[in-house]
Amino acid sequence: MPARDEDARGKSHNRGGASSTSREGGATREDDGAREGEKRSAEQKRRAKSTKRAKRERVLAHLSVKSSGVVTPATKAALAFADVDEADHCETPFRAYRDVEPFLFNLAKAMKKSKATLRIYDPYYCEGSVVAHLNALGFESVYNQNEDFYEKVATKSTPEFDVLVTNPPYSGDHFKRILSYCRDSKKPWLLLLPNFVCRKSYYAPSIGDAAKPLFLIPDDAKPYRYWAPGRQGHEIRAKGTTPFETFWYIEFAGVLDAQQQRAWWYKKYAAHSSCSVPALDEALPQQQRLQKRPNPKVRAALRGAQKSATTTTGVYFDPAKAKARKKKRARDF
Repeated sequence: MPARDEDARGKSHNRGGASSTSREGGATREDDGAREGEKRSAEQKRRAKSTKRAKRERVLAHLSVKSSGVVTPATKAALAFADVDEADHCETPFRAYRDVEPFLFNLAKAMKKSKATLRIYDPYYCEGSVVAHLNALGFESVYNQNEDFYEKVATKSTPEFDVLVTNPPYSGDHFKRILSYCRDSKKPWLLLLPNFVCRKSYYAPSIGDAAKPLFLIPDDAKPYRYWAPGRQGHEIRAKGTTPFETFWYIEFAGVLDAQQQRAWWYKKYAAHSSCSVPALDEALPQQQRLQKRPNPKVRAALRGAQKSATTTTGVYFDPAKAKARKKKRARDF
């Protein structure tokens, strides 16, 4: 009898032991399942992050993050044409070309070309750094020669091109002449012009009724700074100057839709840029106020004051006012 009781207890013990083992095994499987679930979740997050990164890289694959490495020379080379005004001789900074790179890339795609084969024409020569700057961004077919643009126009010997990109001289009637040339060429164009040009009476007739340019505007607290070789007193390095508030005027000439390009830019690129692109129905960006040009006597006095000043600010650009406008816009939003 005691033996049977012991056997019973042993069996009971064995049953209990098996149950305990079963529970432990179940707990282990649950733990393993939880760990496996965590691993899958972590893997899914990793893949999602990798996919997002890859997508972002695809979107920005055409954009350059390097500098062109080109420094505007201090001295001015002999030119094949007469300068209209000493102040006209200025080189555009690499930053300005980098800002319009996305639109140039989209133009190349629309024309079924690569960046390397898109033919870019800059008709106004300074020291030729535009070629190096655009080459650094991947645009290898850039025409900017030391020649008289207007003579080429008169003799109908301008080069074949896909898009015109230039920062024209600011003196005389160069603005009107280049706008008219762009209109007649019926090609896309990107002109880096002062803020007041689009309010001039000649502007609308010069670009034609069909043109509806976008404005690509840099941060007005950090305007483009141009480099002027050959200026007296700056023999070691070209002088930096910010004489006007300037921005890009971009006309796609039917190759691309301006509204769609603006929407694309804000969706894909705005986060990577300090610029803004106002809506097409805005006559002039609100932050770019029209500033009345002083009369010749006042301009002469201002030039005299500038020569004795230590800053490089000009008649149309006031850094303090630009900074104040930027703060006001931030409060408004």
